[in-house]
Amino acid sequence: MPYFDRYVKLSTSNDIETTLVESHNHLVQLIQSFSEEEMNYQYAEGKWTIKEVVQHLIDTERIFVYRALRFARNDSTELPGYEHNQYVQESNAKEKFKDQLLNEFVAVHRATIMFFIQLPAVALSRTGIASKEKLTVEMIAHIIAGHTQHHLSVIEQKYLPTMKK
Repeated sequence: MPYFDRYVKLSTSNDIETTLVESHNHLVQLIQSFSEEEMNYQYAEGKWTIKEVVQHLIDTERIFVYRALRFARNDSTELPGYEHNQYVQESNAKEKFKDQLLNEFVAVHRATIMFFIQLPAVALSRTGIASKEKLTVEMIAHIIAGHTQHHLSVIEQKYLPTMKK
């Protein structure tokens, strides 16, 4: 199974706008419930803090929208992957406040939704190669939503049970 299929399967709707809005709203509601101290929580040694998870979602969404833009504009250049652990390490997420991260996530996600909903069907069906996988523009929207859903599940299943609230 191709790597990104696991995220597409987590997309909550076939409708791009619906799935992007649902994943966004769920994440924002959960993060708003955390204190600044809880945002620095790691469920195990060497795992990301919640702040770093949110920054990872922001960075990854930007990268995938860039890929979608290239493919939607009929650019056939193969695009490389990226090392997400290095991005997190260099992100300075631990120094940011919860509100800064939430505001950035909301701004990036609103731009993502605006980008995808204005694309004509022909652009949504275009394909390209990223991280050595063939992707459609429409698939990328579902990857973004599913990736957010994946990390929401990780927070709910691994962080919350061990977090002292």
